[in-house]
Amino acid sequence: MKIGFLVNGLDEEYQVSILKGINQKANELNIDVFCIQQENSSTLENSLLPYIHKKEYLGLDGIILLNSVMTDSYNFSSSKNVEELWGDLPVISVGQKIDGLPSILVQTDYSMELLIEHLINEHKYKKFVFLAGPKNHHDAIQRKEIFLKAMEAYKPWFSDLEYVVKEGSFSERSAFLNMTELFEEKPDFNPDVIVCSTDNMAIGVYKFFTMNRGNKNIKECAVTGFDDIPRSRFEIPSITTVRQPLLEMGQLALEEIVKLINKKEVQPLSYIESQVIFRESCGCHKNQDNPEYKKQLLSELQAEYIFSEQMLRFITRFESGLNFANSRDMLRFVLQNEIANLDVKNFALLIMSEENGVWAFRPFHIKKNGINIDPFAGFGNIPLEEFIKKFTQGLEGNVSLTMKYLITNNKVFGIVFYDGDTKINSFISPMIASLAQAFDRILSYEEKQRYSDYLEEEVEKRTHELIEANNKRMEVEAEVLHISEIERQRFSNDLHDDICQRLAGISMLCRSYSNQTKPIEKKQMVELAELISDTLTTTRQYAHNSFPVELESLGLNYSLSNLCNSFEKQTSIKCNYTWELSQDFDFDGTQKLNLFRIIQEGLHNIMKHAKAHNVCVSIKELDNLIYVKICDDGCGIGQVNIYKKQGIGINSMKYRANQIGAEFKISNNPTKGTCVEVILNKESNNEQK
Repeated sequence: MKIGFLVNGLDEEYQVSILKGINQKANELNIDVFCIQQENSSTLENSLLPYIHKKEYLGLDGIILLNSVMTDSYNFSSSKNVEELWGDLPVISVGQKIDGLPSILVQTDYSMELLIEHLINEHKYKKFVFLAGPKNHHDAIQRKEIFLKAMEAYKPWFSDLEYVVKEGSFSERSAFLNMTELFEEKPDFNPDVIVCSTDNMAIGVYKFFTMNRGNKNIKECAVTGFDDIPRSRFEIPSITTVRQPLLEMGQLALEEIVKLINKKEVQPLSYIESQVIFRESCGCHKNQDNPEYKKQLLSELQAEYIFSEQMLRFITRFESGLNFANSRDMLRFVLQNEIANLDVKNFALLIMSEENGVWAFRPFHIKKNGINIDPFAGFGNIPLEEFIKKFTQGLEGNVSLTMKYLITNNKVFGIVFYDGDTKINSFISPMIASLAQAFDRILSYEEKQRYSDYLEEEVEKRTHELIEANNKRMEVEAEVLHISEIERQRFSNDLHDDICQRLAGISMLCRSYSNQTKPIEKKQMVELAELISDTLTTTRQYAHNSFPVELESLGLNYSLSNLCNSFEKQTSIKCNYTWELSQDFDFDGTQKLNLFRIIQEGLHNIMKHAKAHNVCVSIKELDNLIYVKICDDGCGIGQVNIYKKQGIGINSMKYRANQIGAEFKISNNPTKGTCVEVILNKESNNEQK
C-alpha cells in the first residue's frame, strides 16, 4: 500500500512532527509513504497539483491531507474540491475539517481557556497582547475567538484588564513585525504577557526582545506559544505552550486512511485532546531546580546543537560547491560527492519540462540504496509513473520518500525525491532551494550559450552570404563592363560595316560623276539622293537603337511600337505588338529604359539566332503584376537554366531585370520557339517612384 501525505513545506516543526508520526505507524504496518511538499499556489501552476498526484503517476492508494497548512496553497473547503483533483481516491483531512471527508482534529478550546486562566489567576497578568494567525485560517480564527471570549469573561472581575490583538501569519518573522508595529503604535503600552498562536511566533517574540535589549521603552515580558514543537523545550526560557499531540495525529491519520482504503468504517470526525505544558516563559519555575530535568534538557540540547552544527557545515560546503558549478556535469559531481555525506540513502533529481500541455520528466541524478547510479541506465527519458516504479523497486525496507519541487523565479523545472530521518527535513529545504537556483543559473547559461552559438552561426552564414554577394557583384560589374564593351564593339562594327560603306559608296559615286565629261543626268542625281536618304535613315535607326530619345517625350508604348515596326521592316519577320495597361499607369525612367533594352535585346537575339517567322511582344497587367513577354516561333533554345553560364544577351537581359526588381524567365514555348518573360510588381514600381 502506498499513501501520500500532502503538506505545504517541511521547513517547520509542526508538519515534520506529523510526518514523523505517520512514518512510525507506516513502519509498523509495512506501508510506503510519499510526502509531497506542495509549496505555494502563487509559485506553482495549479495544473501541476492534480497532475503530479494522480493515482496513475505516483501510484497512490490514498492521501492524507494536512489541510491546516494548505490555506495559501489550494482551496480544500469541501469534498467537491478534493474530488475535482483526485476523483474517488480515498482522502483524509488532518488539522482542519472538510465537509464530506473524514477529518482528524485537535480539541484545543479547553486547553486555551486553561492557559488564559493560569496567566490571569496564577500570575496576575492584566495587560495582554494576542498575536493571531492569518485572517482566513481556521485554527487562527478559532484560537482568536477563544482568547477574546476568555478576556470578555474575566473583564467583569478585573476592570483593569487590557488586551491588544495583532494579526499576521504563523511565522517568526510575522511575530517580529507584529511586535515592532505594536510598540510604534502604542509606545506607552507595556504588556505583561504575549500570547502567540504558535511556538514559532513565540520564538519570533524572543528575537524581538533580544534585538531591542538596551531600549528603555521596551521591557521584556512573559510569552506563551501553541503546538509544543520540540524547539520550544530548548529555548531559554523554555516556552509555555499548548501541546498538540502531533505524533499521535500522524499515527491516527495513517490508521484511518488504511481503514478507508480497505472499505472499513471510519468516523467522520476524530478528536485528539490537547494539553497545556507549563514552562518558564510564562513565569513558572517549577522545573528550574529539578536536577534530573536540567540534566536531560542539557543532554538533548547538546545533541541538538551537535546535529545542527553538522548540518550547517554540510549546507555551507554544499552551497559552496554549487557556487562553483557552472555546468551540468559539475553540478552532478557536487551532488554525487555531497549527497553521500548526508544521511540520505535514496535521492533522485528529475528535470521537468512542459510540451503541448504535457509534463515530461528526465532523470538527472540518482542515488539508490546508498549508491550513485547512472541516471540513464535503465531509466532514460521515461514517464513519471514508470520512473517511480523502477526507482522504488528494490529499495531496502518500506519506502518513505519526500518529494519537493525545484522552484525559482516562479518557475517549476524539477522534482527531488529523497528519504532520511525527519529531523533533516528543515535543513534539506534550503539546500534544495539553493540547488534550484544553481540549476536555474546553469540552464540560463546554457540558453545564453545556445543563443550565442546561434548568433555566431548566423554571423558566419551572413558573412559567407556577403562574401558571395560581393563576389557576385564583382562578377556582375565585370560582366556589365564586358557587355558595354560588346555593345560599343557592335555599334562600331555597325558603323564600319554599314554606314561607312554607304558613305564610301556615295563618295566614289560623287568622284565618278565629277570625272565624267558629259553633264550629270537627272537619274544619276536621283540615284545619289536615294543613296544619301537611305544612309540617313540607317544612321537615325542606329542613333535610336543607341538611345531612344522619344522614351521620355512620347513614352514606352510609342517607343516599343516604333521598335517593333522597325524590326519587322529590317528583318521581314512579322512582329505583333500589344500594350494592355491602364491609361493612368506609367513607368519611371529607369524602368522604361531597362524594359526597352530587354525587348530590344530579345528582338536582336531572335533576328540573329531564332530563324523565326513570327514574333509576339506583349505588355499586360494581371493581379497587380505586369507581364512583359517576347515570344517567337523559331528553333528554340533547348533546356535552359538561367543560373548556368549563358550568353552576353541573356545575361544582359537578366541584369537589367534585376535592376528594376523584376523576375526574369526564359524558356521554350510549349509548341515551338522561345519565350522571354519579365514580371514586375506594381507596388515596387510605386516604391521606386
